[in-house]
Amino acid sequence: MRSLIAVLVASLVALQPMLSFDDSSNEINVVGFSSQSISEEMNWWKDTRMDRDKNYRHDILDMALEQGKFVVDGKISVLVDFDHMPTESDESLLIEEVGFIPSWRFHHIPIISGLIDVNRIDDLLEVEGVVFLTLNGELHVLLDNAIEIHHVDTVWDFGYTGEGISVAIIDTGIDPNHVSINDFDDDPATNDPKVVAFYDALDDSGDDGSGTSQAYDDHGHGSHCAGITAGTGAIDEGPMSTGEQLYRGVAPGASLVGVKVLDGGGSGSFAEVMRGMEWTIDNQIKYNIRSASMSLGGPWMAELTQEQEERVTTLANEMVAHGISLMIAAGNSAAYGTIGTPGAAKDVITVGATEDSRQLAVYSSKGPTHEGQIKPNIAAIGSAVMSVEANSGNGYVSMSGTSMATPMVAGMAVLLHQANPDLQPLMIRSILETTAEYKWLSHPVRPNNDYGWGFVEMDMALEEAIKYDASISVELDPETPIIYYEGNETDGGNDTASRFFVHENGKLYVSAIGNVSQIEWRNVLIEDTWHSVGSLTEIDVMDTDLGTGNHTIWVRAVSSDGISAPITIPLNVGDPISKKKEDSSSFSFGFVILASSMVALFRSNKRQA
Repeated sequence: MRSLIAVLVASLVALQPMLSFDDSSNEINVVGFSSQSISEEMNWWKDTRMDRDKNYRHDILDMALEQGKFVVDGKISVLVDFDHMPTESDESLLIEEVGFIPSWRFHHIPIISGLIDVNRIDDLLEVEGVVFLTLNGELHVLLDNAIEIHHVDTVWDFGYTGEGISVAIIDTGIDPNHVSINDFDDDPATNDPKVVAFYDALDDSGDDGSGTSQAYDDHGHGSHCAGITAGTGAIDEGPMSTGEQLYRGVAPGASLVGVKVLDGGGSGSFAEVMRGMEWTIDNQIKYNIRSASMSLGGPWMAELTQEQEERVTTLANEMVAHGISLMIAAGNSAAYGTIGTPGAAKDVITVGATEDSRQLAVYSSKGPTHEGQIKPNIAAIGSAVMSVEANSGNGYVSMSGTSMATPMVAGMAVLLHQANPDLQPLMIRSILETTAEYKWLSHPVRPNNDYGWGFVEMDMALEEAIKYDASISVELDPETPIIYYEGNETDGGNDTASRFFVHENGKLYVSAIGNVSQIEWRNVLIEDTWHSVGSLTEIDVMDTDLGTGNHTIWVRAVSSDGISAPITIPLNVGDPISKKKEDSSSFSFGFVILASSMVALFRSNKRQA
């Protein structure tokens, strides 16, 4: 109740500038925003995540300019933000000073859209009142709005649709005759099948080097997932087709590899699932499988033995080690601590589900895992997703669950692989995590056992993917010891296990590989920026100005050609840093050295696991 009252009071305070009271009439008059209110109280452009280099241009606009995308006759279409509601005079000023060609002046938001010569972009920002520029992109109502909400359409606009890459759907099979997944051009007269291979682990039939068995789906779940990942979204085909693609998948240019491990009832044994996983590894190069979706799992409590459960997760990690980005559904058990096999695998991307509103779906399973890992890794739309209705020919059906969110992310991984073929699975995971939308109001700890790192933002992910340089990397040096303990930091109502990297002199030691020019770090729990480190081998925590308490930082290597995948380092700062700097008689520990009893407790728990 106190929290609710506080929120109401804060809301009234925030609304105060927009409300005026007429004592004589006892009425509330709503006052519109003035130029002053927009410029002083709504200056979002100064801190927006859309502009990481702080040049007052959306990062996607910068990418378009660098690659020459969306440029027609030397001009590019942009949205021009003002610090006040623009008038006809502002529109005339744009025309006179920079040769702007306006298309529309909005009256509910302070924006004028139009064309600008690419050589006058910088001049446009010098016009009085102009504060920010955004690419005037395209929006499409596809896959029940999920495409638009995740900004996948922005990635398509840059020409990335998954072409030349295959994604494995390890599920109940695939219906090869549905118009969305039968071929690439939705014309049965052409021979361009989208399903390039099919393996049935239930009877060990399929492509064994001598040919491919006929794909089928006697349940429907796998086909629905396949449509989400790579469906064309067609509702009809042939010469009379209308060309409508309302429920287009995330990577419509990608090929599909069907791996049937579940029967018509939606069940399969551990061995059958593992057989399909192993076949996927064995045929990865043959079909260029770079991504895989596994929307399956057992009860969070191992229904057989812990050893058998671990075998599935071990094989999942092995798939990642072989270069396959593996997405696994978190599950639909809702409660904390209910992510089991195979979603508990440490190297995979475990996917939670949200509504279209980006709010976590009530059914989405939450971590931690049995071993204390924070899961899921990320979250994506999983509720009311329209996709293929198996064995219907051209029908579509709505389904909900983390099963729907998982193939969506599998398709996203394909797009990133196409944008940068050198990316490895752990780099893909890092990109999706570090660029995710952070729910800092409702979930102040990142990552957490609800959303993981957050909600996938594909435009941000694409920007990072292009920058990544696979020839360089950074890792924590073994000289930095690790202390484990059972944390008491509450996240979503449960205690989560934490691990802190510590050293007696307050330094983290790193090893940089490749032609590295510098090391950078940033705090992931706040809207921070990257900070350069003076050394290629160590980070002095005393120089980071991190306050007392728990923190999570990213560390990355930088070269002239790009950046490495960042490593995540959870740490705990003990006494206030300012006190340690002033106290010359004591060592600058920088980290809490946890009590030996806590270490012993963890080791005991670990032996029991």
